[in-house]
Amino acid sequence: MDALYAFPLPIKFSAEMEKRWFEESAIKISGYPSISIRDIRQKDLNTFVSVTGVILRKTDVKYQMINACFKCQRCEHEQYVPELGMFMIEPYECENDVCGRKGPFKLVNEKCDWADKRKIRLQETFDEIQGGEQNLSVLDAVLLGDVECPPLGSIVKVSGILKGIQTILGGQKTLDYYPLLEVVNIEAQDKEKTIEPTAEDLKTMAEWAKDENIIDRLVASTVPSVRGHEKIKEACLCSQVSPDNFLLPDGRKLRGYSHVMLCGDPGVAKSVLLQAMIGNVPRAQYAAGRSASSKGLTVAVTKDKGGWGEGAWVAEAGMLVLADRAFAVVDELDKFEKEEQRDLNTVLEHGIVPVRKAGINRDFHARVPIVASLNPKYGRFDKYEPVTKQINVPPDTLSRFDLIFTMFDEPHEREDTLTSEHITNIWKKATEVHQNEFQGTADLTASWGHDKYTPDIPLDMMRKWIHEAKKIKVKITEECRKALNGFFLGIRKSQSGDPDAAIPIAWRTLDGMMRLLICETRLRHGKVTETRDVERVKMLVQESFKVMIDPMTGKLDSDIISTGMAKSQRDRIRVLKELIRELQEEFKGSVPVGEIKGKAVEAGMKEGDVEDMLMKLKTLGEILEVTDGRYNVI
Repeated sequence: MDALYAFPLPIKFSAEMEKRWFEESAIKISGYPSISIRDIRQKDLNTFVSVTGVILRKTDVKYQMINACFKCQRCEHEQYVPELGMFMIEPYECENDVCGRKGPFKLVNEKCDWADKRKIRLQETFDEIQGGEQNLSVLDAVLLGDVECPPLGSIVKVSGILKGIQTILGGQKTLDYYPLLEVVNIEAQDKEKTIEPTAEDLKTMAEWAKDENIIDRLVASTVPSVRGHEKIKEACLCSQVSPDNFLLPDGRKLRGYSHVMLCGDPGVAKSVLLQAMIGNVPRAQYAAGRSASSKGLTVAVTKDKGGWGEGAWVAEAGMLVLADRAFAVVDELDKFEKEEQRDLNTVLEHGIVPVRKAGINRDFHARVPIVASLNPKYGRFDKYEPVTKQINVPPDTLSRFDLIFTMFDEPHEREDTLTSEHITNIWKKATEVHQNEFQGTADLTASWGHDKYTPDIPLDMMRKWIHEAKKIKVKITEECRKALNGFFLGIRKSQSGDPDAAIPIAWRTLDGMMRLLICETRLRHGKVTETRDVERVKMLVQESFKVMIDPMTGKLDSDIISTGMAKSQRDRIRVLKELIRELQEEFKGSVPVGEIKGKAVEAGMKEGDVEDMLMKLKTLGEILEVTDGRYNVI
């Protein structure tokens, strides 16, 4: 404050205006060195500190009294008491020399001084996590006055005085205090400027971009300790360099983000692959269905009962909002609540989280490519059944992923031998190298040496490569457009002419292929698409097609993904429905389930399939269970 009073005023004010200028002026300090949230200690109390974090939670604006006016009820003298804490401080005695009594006092609201108040919770960024740490530290802060608050998920640097607020339990004051930062300045940080390649780095990357096999090198450098899965690794890298949405003249947006889904048996390295992808993109977020916090994937709006928001409705950002314009990994998506899976649809398609609850009506940005995984409901996948029948994710959510890969754990003598050699050799090498202590990753890499377990492209250069790839604006050539168009139409044509044939491929798949074309070009640091990019897209899409093969017919059927039911299954359901109708006439009423199963098995259906189809018809309202085990066609 001494510096404020010493500041020369630009013009001559009256004594009253000068007093008002000093009283209503606010100090904002920028450029102050920041400390990590997790490094804050008691020695920092009542000092000026700056921290950087992500806005995880915030309240609506409230009004806080900062200077209270009290009137003595005996002499009507008015006096002011600065309100600096969380609880109101009343005068001890009247300051009027004539009175000097201990009240009573009445608060005069209209003469009090007020300030806008908003409380936020900051979470440290993933880049600040120390080795071995699992949890992200948080810090509560209060914004007073005209301090503007950026949206949820924003990275900010806040500066202010760190206070200690006493904890009260059951009306009793405890010896514990929690930190609260009284913010005087908040600065939004540029999310994109988190990696700064040097001139030498850019020169190296320019040379790598000339290599015809650069994408293969990138794939080989992606978790080399996990053998195989080259197509999946490439798909994940493509997702990480996805472009933003493209705006059309009619207001529609073409989705640019490419999403990838991994459906696999337990123990096929899905989680290992996904966790490794996090290191490539700054601010990338990870959530697992088995251990996700209450805030979940999108945005949680809850009535605060712990005093954090003084009983208000509080919006808390989920991991997809925190990952806005970065990258998100959702492990074990099938274990999230159904409501959160449904909320995921708008994120996948439009990059937003709409919230319409408790007076909060707004859309939160979640513009992010997503790579997710899920496990089979019954332990392992049965390759003779459609994948959608074996997973706990709605078809409308699954259909929004551009690429869906199946990962089966099947015995294969040659592959088993190679994989077991790979795993045992890496354990042998690890125990040999770790006989010594290391000072950081570089020391470990030097001791390990260069072999098939060592990335050809180091992680720090991989991060810079992807960072630069995301800046590239790609132009699609007419040749490549025609090539992908012909590929798509060729698949559609393969089953045309047969009115009873299934739709082999949906139109949204063509959108996905165009997105992948841009991703493949970006991944090699190209600015114009080429035929080699088209061929890579074809290989990824064809690998992904395996999930759409109807086990009954051996043909492609896009309805397996888009509706969760193959055409052959729909045909069987129609036959079953007609069979129930015939039996209904024969029984002159409802039909016992045993009779239905018997006739269906005679018609060539499996008893287990009949039970599933009856449940499906019942859910759709096509049949009615009149009494226990007896059905009628509606």
